[in-house]
Amino acid sequence: MNSFEVITKYLPQAVDKYFYEDAKTAVLEKGSKFIDVKFDETGYVKILDILMDGLSDYYQTQQDTVDRIAPSSTRPGAGIQADYAAYAGNVSSGSRDGFAIGGVSNQWEILRLQYVRGRQFRIDYIADEETAGAIIGNIAEEFVRTKVIPEVDATRFSFIVDKTSVSLGNRHSESLTAAATGGGSINILEALNRDAEWMSEHEVDKEDMVVFHNPAVTTMLMATKENGIVKPLYQGDFKSEAGISFKVKKYNEMNLIEVPSNRFFSEILLSQNGYRPSSGSKTINYIMCSLKAIVPVRKLEYQKIYGPEQSGLAGFHGYLMNFLIYHGCFVPKNKMPAVVASLSSVDASTKTFTLAVQTAPGAAQYGWKLVTYFTNPAGLRGSLVFIEEDGTAASDTYKKDGFPLGATLTGTAGTDYKLINVGQDVTEAAGSVKAFFALVDARGVIIATSGSTAVSLEQHA
Repeated sequence: MNSFEVITKYLPQAVDKYFYEDAKTAVLEKGSKFIDVKFDETGYVKILDILMDGLSDYYQTQQDTVDRIAPSSTRPGAGIQADYAAYAGNVSSGSRDGFAIGGVSNQWEILRLQYVRGRQFRIDYIADEETAGAIIGNIAEEFVRTKVIPEVDATRFSFIVDKTSVSLGNRHSESLTAAATGGGSINILEALNRDAEWMSEHEVDKEDMVVFHNPAVTTMLMATKENGIVKPLYQGDFKSEAGISFKVKKYNEMNLIEVPSNRFFSEILLSQNGYRPSSGSKTINYIMCSLKAIVPVRKLEYQKIYGPEQSGLAGFHGYLMNFLIYHGCFVPKNKMPAVVASLSSVDASTKTFTLAVQTAPGAAQYGWKLVTYFTNPAGLRGSLVFIEEDGTAASDTYKKDGFPLGATLTGTAGTDYKLINVGQDVTEAAGSVKAFFALVDARGVIIATSGSTAVSLEQHA
C-alpha cells in the first residue's frame, strides 16, 4: 500500500479527530436514537418523529359500576368507558376497567442534508519534490482544520439562528453590556438569566445547557458584577461523546464555549471559495441551547489522492486530491423551544473577512511601502489591491467607499486600482494619502477588505 492509499484510508478517522478537537459544535455531535445516519441514500437522513397520549386514571377490576363508568365530574375523563381496556372477567358484560387505551403515532421524516461541498487540489510534481513531500503530507490536515471545520461550524450556527424567532420568543436582537441596564442595552448576566429561565420553563436541565458566545461576551462576563458580588463564573470539565475531555467556563452550571466571530454570524453565504456573511448578516452575541435539541450530521463522502501516473489530465504532471463532504443540521420540531439566540446589531462584515495592513515610509519623498498584512480568518489566499482615496464625494468615483465584500473586482488594473506586494514601494506626488485595500481571489472576487474607512499610509517626509 503506497502513501496515498494510506492517507485515503485513514482520512475519515482523521477528519473525525480534527472535528472533535477543533470544531466548536463538536459538543452537539452526540448522536440520537431518533436519527438514522446510515446514508443508504446519499445526502439524506431520516429522523423519527414520535407523538403519544399522556397518562390517564387507572380503574381497579370489578370496581363499582357507578364509580367506574359514571364517576363524578371531579374524575378526569369521567364516563369515557369505551376508552378503557376490558379484563377477561368483564368481557361478557361489556364492562371496561384497568388501563385507558392510548395512542402512539410515529413516522420517519426523510430530510436532505443542506450542504454538499467539495474541492480538488492540484499539486505540481516538481513543487512537491522540492518540498520533500510536505505539501501532500500536510494538505489534508490543514484543509480540514482551516477551511472545512470553520465552514461547517459557521453553517450550523447560522442554521440554528434561522430556527429561532422574535414572535416565538426565542430570539432577541439586542445590545449587550457589562454595565447596568440602560441606554438601550441589557446587562449580559440579565440576558443569560432571562434565557436560562426560558429554558427551565421548557424543561431543559442546566447540565444539558450550552452557551456558545462571541469573544466580546467573554470580555463582558469577565468585567461584570451582579448585585455587587462577583458573578458565579468558574472553570469546569466537559467530556464529549467521543470521550475527549476539555476545560470550559461555566456560569450557573451552564457550559460556556467561546466562538470566534468568523464562525458566528447569521445569514451565511456559501461561495465558490469558502463562505462569508451575506448582506445584512449580523454577529451573534450568543446561542443558548440544549445539547439534545440540535442534531448536526456530517459525512466525508469521498476522498482520494492520485499520483502523477493516475491523474489522467493531459499536460499536467503532479498530484490530485479530491475531497467531498455532506453535512447539515436539524432541530426536531419538539425541540425548537430548547434553543434561544441573541443577535447583535453589528454588521458581521466588520468583524470577519477583514484585511489589516501595515505600511512604512518609502525610499522617495511622499513614498510608502507595504510592510505586511493579515486577514481574519487567517490564511486567506489571493492578490492584494488598493485604490487611493481622492477625497471627493462624486458618485462615480471608483470605490470611493472601499471594496464591497463578495463583489467581483471591476475596472482596469493600474488605472482604477493597483496591485501591490509586500515590500513594494509606491511613489506619491503629494502627502496625506489614504487608501482602501482588498484581497481578491483567482476568480476576481473580493474575499477580504480593509473596510469602508480609508487606511492612513505612513509616508516618507
